[in-house]
Amino acid sequence: MTPRSRVCPGMDGDSEDDDSGPPLPLGAGDDELGEVLHAWLLAEYGHETEAWAVERVSGIMARLERVRAACPVPGACPRPLACEILWAAGLNAFAAPGRYVYITRALLQEGTDEAPIAFVLAHEMAHHDLGHVALLRGWARRLVALPEGRLRNAAARLVRSAEWATYSAEMETAADSYALDLCLAAGYDGPACLGLFDVLRRYLLDHRDIDGVYGPDDDMFGAGPFGEWARRNWRRARGYPPVSERREALRARLRDDYGLRV
Repeated sequence: MTPRSRVCPGMDGDSEDDDSGPPLPLGAGDDELGEVLHAWLLAEYGHETEAWAVERVSGIMARLERVRAACPVPGACPRPLACEILWAAGLNAFAAPGRYVYITRALLQEGTDEAPIAFVLAHEMAHHDLGHVALLRGWARRLVALPEGRLRNAAARLVRSAEWATYSAEMETAADSYALDLCLAAGYDGPACLGLFDVLRRYLLDHRDIDGVYGPDDDMFGAGPFGEWARRNWRRARGYPPVSERREALRARLRDDYGLRV
């Protein structure tokens, strides 16, 4: 969920080698693969157990899942999803093969209202429901084939970078749109959901990632076909559209599709 920043926040643990990870069964599917990744991520970072945090996330997930349970497209919402709160640095959230989405404690505590956090979790659910997570399948299988002593440390750093390398700006835009629909159907206030982008804006500006907020200056690429090619490649390498662009696209949907004043 967090836009790609030059500082690449989070997912940068430095634990000692450990050979205690569970093996991946021969011929295992996405669920088994997800459980192995889940076990190593929890071992690498630990997870939040404080009641306020767990209850907040489980309540939001249950509210969103009630909408997903009535999924209008057969097979698009194949399984209930669970969320783990990782003690990892940075404002991050991500999805992985299996039945989990993940959010960092740092991002969870930034949300003073439930709606922005609901949008984060709905965005990661969208990557499952829109089939984006399936694109990580080959990468994840290669990852779990690494020697186990290195796997946990590698998994924690690479899950997020794999999303950046695999998902396109168009996929992230589609996940934003899906998340907005899911949140509104679950009864969350649409404009309040967009408060997430104020959090991300402050975070990126604190890390001097101006392009991540506003996009690159037009003069950076120049005019003509080469400029357009360079601009497309910048977006492809970035993975996420700029925060201001994402926010404005969702504000337009609230106005045009839902008739809300924003």
